[in-house]
Amino acid sequence: MISPHKFYNKEIIAKAEMQMVKPYSKPFWVEEHRKMPLHILGPPTFWMEFEKQVDAMVTAFKKSTNTDMLCTFVYQGDNGYRKFVVAHPEVYWWHYEHRPPEKRCSYEVIPENSPCRLYLDLEYSIELNPESYGPVMTNTIIDIIGAYFLKYWGLPCNRYNVLNLDSTTPEKFSRHVIINIKDVAFKDNYHVGRLIKSICNDIVKYVSTDQNQHSILSSFDKTKLEQLFVKTRKGHKLFIDTAVYTKNRHFRLYKSTKWGKQSNMEISNDCKYIPSNLHKDKELCIFIDSLVTFFTSKSDLILLEYSDMCMVEAKRFKPYSPKYLYQETEKYSKYPILDKYIRDKIHPGKIRACKYHDSNKVLVYETTGYRY
Repeated sequence: MISPHKFYNKEIIAKAEMQMVKPYSKPFWVEEHRKMPLHILGPPTFWMEFEKQVDAMVTAFKKSTNTDMLCTFVYQGDNGYRKFVVAHPEVYWWHYEHRPPEKRCSYEVIPENSPCRLYLDLEYSIELNPESYGPVMTNTIIDIIGAYFLKYWGLPCNRYNVLNLDSTTPEKFSRHVIINIKDVAFKDNYHVGRLIKSICNDIVKYVSTDQNQHSILSSFDKTKLEQLFVKTRKGHKLFIDTAVYTKNRHFRLYKSTKWGKQSNMEISNDCKYIPSNLHKDKELCIFIDSLVTFFTSKSDLILLEYSDMCMVEAKRFKPYSPKYLYQETEKYSKYPILDKYIRDKIHPGKIRACKYHDSNKVLVYETTGYRY
């Protein structure tokens, strides 16, 4: 008799084992009586909740395979407290879509140094800008980014590649824009941020001076570029939020609202995006396509880079181990004298775990049996 481990390859065995993992500590809004149908080609049903973001991100990386990538999501309960969930997007959507709209307060975690799609957060106060027309402004910035894609990487990009999500209220214009081009991503969101900030600087310089020549912006009507600026409490600025390209950023999900509000992210009326046809459920396709960091297969990815020196490159994806994997807890550190000093200080308490953060050279001890 041939054992399963000899008959099947390692990836199939790993996937089967993940399918067997029972849901763990699901929140009250995951209805246990509503079972997700299982089939051999379906996603892993793995689901695990965490109080700490780093623990969730480590688990998501370790449990992901070449064919089944798990993501880290964040949801807010009725008290606004955030919890982290590791799950496959299809599994998360299965439970998430049946929540009441006002209860869908969820975000995707964009891990540091991980491939991601280009994303934008566009917003302005309607009260301060009654003459601004957000949909036209949004399409203008999409066309500008498409022109930069073509100039820098020779990559065609138009409005049919762009998911345009709207959560505008009477007080505030708000859009999330995600560029989804098959097998193309940026090396990480720092590269996205550098590109967007560079484009913003180009627009500001081009509009605020008598300059009439620019390799990209000259092809756009200057009046339309001037319309991209809005009034704020602190003066005039572009309606692009350039502060959303930070470490482990939380980015609101499709159909989600901010906690305590009713401004769910929906497809905008002027969105021309053509969803993928990987699933029969169109809403599921849009949800998955809207994720910034989820890719059905990373091995085929072409990663775009935009460096500090404004140098551009395109490289094939190579597997890596995120920095946070090296910050896992151990019972003792590599400094036994320091460990002894801490043990003596907290006696009769004990060291439960020790975590070393290499980036800022900080050693953190977690203790038990010691209150101070």
